[in-house]
Amino acid sequence: MKFICDVMLGRLSRYLRMLGLDSPYIRNYQELDKLIKGEESYYFFTRRTKNAPQNSVFVRSDRIKEQVEEVISLIMPYFNEEMVFSRCLNCNELLVDVEKDDIEGSVPEYVYHSHEIFKICSSCRKIYWGGTHTEHMENLIKSILIKTQPASDVLITRDENKETDI
Repeated sequence: MKFICDVMLGRLSRYLRMLGLDSPYIRNYQELDKLIKGEESYYFFTRRTKNAPQNSVFVRSDRIKEQVEEVISLIMPYFNEEMVFSRCLNCNELLVDVEKDDIEGSVPEYVYHSHEIFKICSSCRKIYWGGTHTEHMENLIKSILIKTQPASDVLITRDENKETDI
């Protein structure tokens, strides 16, 4: 399942990636058309109310924590705790394990000497490791996941005849 976020929901996209969900970020509807071609299962999260394409979910809040709470009932069936922190927050690719020796000089020296496990994005080459920032993200994720919202509170458009031009 893809959880596609439009230009107004970049932070939501990053939070969904933190949760291990496939969450591409797009700047316009033309990118959406390319991304969903042949896809059967996706939701498109947007703050736009005009010309929303099929499977659009209108996100009301402009605060990230509230945005996640708005879509929690849609994402929870696809949430897998083992996939948390498995995606690159920048480009959405799955992270791969990397040997510590292979990243020497690419991370701060203190980080290199104080951590044993590293992951890397094969696309943008960003390197990830556990640290205090990870603990903060884990606490945030836990606080979000304990809250739920009834699915009836989510606005989903299913009208295939709507125009998709911006």
